[in-house]
Amino acid sequence: MTTIEDRLYFFSGSADRLPGKGAHERVADAACYAELAGVRHWRRMLSNFWPAQFTLGGRTYRTVEHAFQAAKVALVDAGLAGQFALESGAELAHGDGATARRHRKLVLLDDEHLRRWDQLKNTVMRDAMHAKFSGHEPLRAVLLATRSAQLWHGTGRGQPPARIHDLEAIRDALRR
Repeated sequence: MTTIEDRLYFFSGSADRLPGKGAHERVADAACYAELAGVRHWRRMLSNFWPAQFTLGGRTYRTVEHAFQAAKVALVDAGLAGQFALESGAELAHGDGATARRHRKLVLLDDEHLRRWDQLKNTVMRDAMHAKFSGHEPLRAVLLATRSAQLWHGTGRGQPPARIHDLEAIRDALRR
């Protein structure tokens, strides 16, 4: 169960600071996060851009962002979507998460595709995050070391942060 008191913030370019010392963070007892404090770039590891090869739907992806964008593109063109998977050998598949994000508009979604994507996107993201964290013990350990803190993602300059309830739920499920 997540606590209201503790908040941890992360994004792909997060500074490497002690838990509770990052921008907008607060923790009641920093000693509870001693395990996290010993992991370099633990905030970045929580990001969808962190490279951690995993398999989802029979394909292997380098980042959560690759899997997410592939699913969106697949609504229009399965062949182009395959370029996000490592099996394709495509340069795109071997790029970083930012590269995958930049290629999100390989196809244009019409109104029907947008409606379908709106129905699917949360499940796609949750499944990709679960595959990433359940498939890598060091990343699983980092996620579990966030204990029951709220997990907030900084979405960019001028944008409000978003609480990532799905990541908190994945953490709770991995704890069982």
